[in-house]
Amino acid sequence: MTPVVPPATDLVLDLLTAADGSRLSVQDLCRAGAVLDVGEGQMRVALTRLVQQRKLCKAERGLYGFHPAYQPMAEDVMGWLGRMSWMTPWAGNWVAVVDPKISTTDRTRLRRHRRALSLRGFRTWRPGFHLRPANLAGGAESLRLQLPQLGLADGAEVVGVEQLDAVQYAEVQGLWAIDALRANYHRLLQALLESERRLDQHELEAAARESLLVGRAVIAEIMHDPLLPPELTGGGEFSQLVEQTRLYQERGRRIWGRLLAGETVR
Repeated sequence: MTPVVPPATDLVLDLLTAADGSRLSVQDLCRAGAVLDVGEGQMRVALTRLVQQRKLCKAERGLYGFHPAYQPMAEDVMGWLGRMSWMTPWAGNWVAVVDPKISTTDRTRLRRHRRALSLRGFRTWRPGFHLRPANLAGGAESLRLQLPQLGLADGAEVVGVEQLDAVQYAEVQGLWAIDALRANYHRLLQALLESERRLDQHELEAAARESLLVGRAVIAEIMHDPLLPPELTGGGEFSQLVEQTRLYQERGRRIWGRLLAGETVR
């Protein structure tokens, strides 16, 4: 894994997410940006843009936090660790999103729509017909509430689907590339373990930099995991990855806490 420094706007959102949605000062955000070689000017421009986009709002004394309009998305990201608890025993049924009339000319709307589907593990089976196993808590009814908050386009319908026949099941199972998923879990887990060993050798700023970049890269993968039932994946690697990421993030928070408190040594 070779994580890259994100754009300043993404970095600001990541830092606020890592702080569990707490407000952060301009000084702390700029200090964090400097650790990742993102200049103060870039960070301040990013803050202005995010306020204009209604993703952040400015509080008193130069503090920034998530804007109410962006809060559902922020909470979804901050809740990455709880994603395992979303999964319930699978009875073999499915949930579909049907959107044959969605416009493809509004690129922003289409991007948000597709992101919402991806964040809940849907895959396109037929044109305008997206499917996932019905193994998330609350089933179709819960997804009817969640998906619009994540950007699902108006007019898309969320419906329950009963059992598929054997041919359909085999075809649908291939939508998620199970072997590639399991290989990716293994790759990410090894990347975390290797980074853990490097953190022991780094000075404080280098450790903070690596913990943020590696952590955000792995969490992004977890956020987009389809949360498939064991009957489809055939293994428990995802739960192992989530637990290791939790431990890694706890260490990363301690490192960043020391850095922002003014420590300069390992």
